[in-house]
Amino acid sequence: MNRHRYRTLAATLAALSMPAVVALSAAPPALAATVLAAEGTTRASGEAQTAFNGAFCEQNTCRSLGPGPVAASTSASQIQTGVDTTPGDIIIIGYSLGASGVYNRLREWERNPELAPDPERVVLIVTYGNPENKFGGNQRNRSGTGLPDEQPYDHLDVVVQYDGVADRPTRFGFYSWINGASSRHFTYFEDDIDINDPGNLVYREGNTTYMLIEAETLPMLRWVEPFVSDEQLAELDARYRPLVERDYDRPDFIEQGEGADWGNGTPPPSVSGSTEEAARLTEESQTPAIEEPTATASTANSVRSEEDSSDSAAEGDEELPDAPARDDADDDAADSLDAEETEDSEDAAETADADTADTETKRDTETKRDTETAATSDDNDNDSDSDNDNDSDSDNSNDSDGGASSDAA
Repeated sequence: MNRHRYRTLAATLAALSMPAVVALSAAPPALAATVLAAEGTTRASGEAQTAFNGAFCEQNTCRSLGPGPVAASTSASQIQTGVDTTPGDIIIIGYSLGASGVYNRLREWERNPELAPDPERVVLIVTYGNPENKFGGNQRNRSGTGLPDEQPYDHLDVVVQYDGVADRPTRFGFYSWINGASSRHFTYFEDDIDINDPGNLVYREGNTTYMLIEAETLPMLRWVEPFVSDEQLAELDARYRPLVERDYDRPDFIEQGEGADWGNGTPPPSVSGSTEEAARLTEESQTPAIEEPTATASTANSVRSEEDSSDSAAEGDEELPDAPARDDADDDAADSLDAEETEDSEDAAETADADTADTETKRDTETKRDTETAATSDDNDNDSDSDNDNDSDSDNSNDSDGGASSDAA
């Protein structure tokens, strides 16, 4: 009886102690990084860390560096103080003016390495809505801005397409100007912005990854959304987006693909993982698959067949030694044709000459006949005159003889 009670008591104690044993045996969680967030101009403290749906604060401790100042140098001082007073691993994020403050520190850390944090403890540096963005920032061409030539930290620079501060066009254009007038700078805090979306476009240069999150609709078309269907809106966007994009000079972006966890400092394989995977993604993005239509394929096959036949014929011609004789025969035939044509031409010329001669002969004959006729007429006239004269003379003679005879009698 007592033995049964002891067994029951032992089982009860074991059941009660199981949760404590499980809790003690669980592996301790990995140490999280501290996120130091630099705010935009005059923005409230704590806003910058809420970008991208708070992706950087899900497993890390976020800390704002204070309300947004109005000068990049003030933001840079806030960042330097935060880095100096925060132990352990850190992630630095800066929005808008805060991004300019981050760039200020990167340039300063290159000039004065003693102020720079150890690269081993800097998990990631993130700038977004950055006015100094290399490809679209509205201050990118100012002296003393931009990244230093070399910096040892992994850096991500994020731009939402057509951000009026961080994604300005390279050249002026009517449509890009209209679109820019409707752009916004606060889309990083909207619910549909996912920094880990596989469709986000990335471009790697040194230790910096430039990311472009494409806009679903052109900003200048947002006002028509309530009045048109989704299909009509898509048609309008497809019509005007190329007219806007022609004023931008963008780098060779590729899709980042799966595997990104930027909130914890983990880039996708396309950026810094598998080299083979990155090459594959680059090739797929730059060489879209185009299916050749059946008719086109058939035509191509026919062309290839004709080319093969031509090649075969050419090879056969090389094997035949009598091929040049055919050329001589052709030349002889051509000479014969030329000779015949020449003879025909000569006959035609002779015929023309003969016709001309006949014409001239006919004309001469007619002229001769006219001349002879005229001469005959003249002769007849002369004969007539001569006869008349003779008759007159004879009459006169007779008269004269009669008178003489009378006188004599």
